[in-house]
Amino acid sequence: MQSVTTQSRLNVSNLSPLARCGTGLPSVNVSAASSGQVSGCNQGGVFNDTLKTVGNLPAGSGSLTGSTCEDLPTSFLGGSVGYPNSRCSSAGYELLDNNEGPGSVEEEEIKVKLKSFFLNPMDKYLLTRKIPWKLCLQILKAVIVTAQLWAFADYRYAHTSYYTNQAITMDHLFIKDWDQAREIQGAETGKLALYRQSDLYKFVDFAISGWDSVEKNSFGPFFKNSSLGFCVEHYRAGNITRDLLFSLDTQLVEHCIYLQKEQWTKLNTSQNWLREENFTVPWQALERLYLNFSLTSTSLRSFGPDPGPDCFKFMTRITFDNTDHDGQISISLDVKSARIQCSSQTAVTPSSTYSQLIMSHNILVIILCSSSLILCLRSLLRAELLKYEAEFFLERNYGLPLTSSEKLEFLNLWYVAISVNDCLIIAGSVIKRLLELKTTGEDYWDMCSLMLGSGNFLVWFGLLRYLGFFKTYNVLILTMKGAVPNVCRFMVCA
Repeated sequence: MQSVTTQSRLNVSNLSPLARCGTGLPSVNVSAASSGQVSGCNQGGVFNDTLKTVGNLPAGSGSLTGSTCEDLPTSFLGGSVGYPNSRCSSAGYELLDNNEGPGSVEEEEIKVKLKSFFLNPMDKYLLTRKIPWKLCLQILKAVIVTAQLWAFADYRYAHTSYYTNQAITMDHLFIKDWDQAREIQGAETGKLALYRQSDLYKFVDFAISGWDSVEKNSFGPFFKNSSLGFCVEHYRAGNITRDLLFSLDTQLVEHCIYLQKEQWTKLNTSQNWLREENFTVPWQALERLYLNFSLTSTSLRSFGPDPGPDCFKFMTRITFDNTDHDGQISISLDVKSARIQCSSQTAVTPSSTYSQLIMSHNILVIILCSSSLILCLRSLLRAELLKYEAEFFLERNYGLPLTSSEKLEFLNLWYVAISVNDCLIIAGSVIKRLLELKTTGEDYWDMCSLMLGSGNFLVWFGLLRYLGFFKTYNVLILTMKGAVPNVCRFMVCA
């Protein structure tokens, strides 16, 4: 009979030790065991396991053929006396624990992790009865962020309205024969243009007179903050004769002269000023003509939650455009407004309850968005770790690597969108608070509006994901998801 070597993994603590049979893992010869000789011991036989426990084989128990493990007492098979042995295979050998490969504990754990990962919050709640905190946080954040955007929109509208009214005021102060009908959007008033050189000089005289008297004659608290610049942009050379002979160099050059505050009372007219400066306007080569000056003003009205006056700087330019060279010069007035730091205040108004409420609201938004960002980044990190764990297991045990599309299934784009809107809202909230405190001299209104508006849009767009968890709206979400590529393709190619 063929000799078989068997390593014992049996619990024999309930058997008496036998010191004379030595230690270690003995080899049991089946043919020798049947004749009553087992590894140099008596007919009782001895098994030594890895824990160096020793036990006797029962004498007279029959021959050990190795065909079945039921011939051994239950205590030798790792079980308990009086209970059936379930660890014997059909070949008669004891089954060992399978810690790797198909059917292993590791595989079952990965299956559970993958199943939990791909469940939506509603299914997870029904399965575990745990509150979906990220879902609750997103709903609360949508409400709080929308309220913040409403407060900022009201604040921004007050400033925009103030800037618009100031621009209209300057049209009346510096544009000769200004028509109020031009203030109406879409009104058919015709083009504001000049057709004679004498008209242009009169127009410049009116603008300079308005600039000189703006501090005394206007209702608003305007103050001159710079000299007045008169600039001419023209071709380097341009001369046309009666016989239509001309010399032309189309390279543009610009020349400027500046009028100080005290000069205008001596000169009275723009022609006298140009003659004194020895400045000649090249009418035939003229492209554009500019009048530039800067004014400062103060508004005693509080536009935002922080009470107190605001100070502004208005950089004004009156443009005479002759680029068409069609016999008329169009006129436009452009004002670039910016809030500046007020130099001093005689009295400081204490913060109101509304101001403190707005400040607390901003802090709450930052805390909520920071918490949401941390949770989403943690989920994205866990998804990446689970992807690598599943990929390693499949390659090691089955030789099946994950495809690119399967890897993308672990990337939750909804979480990416939420992380982006959290960053936008946090940055926008910080800028908003700086604007409210008037601690910055830069005009960050447009940047703040873009961040808060885009962030709020992505917040509500992210909530569409949760509508897909309900059967009523799931069809709508799936339709939108399938239509997005076609819509994008149409927008690009149309």
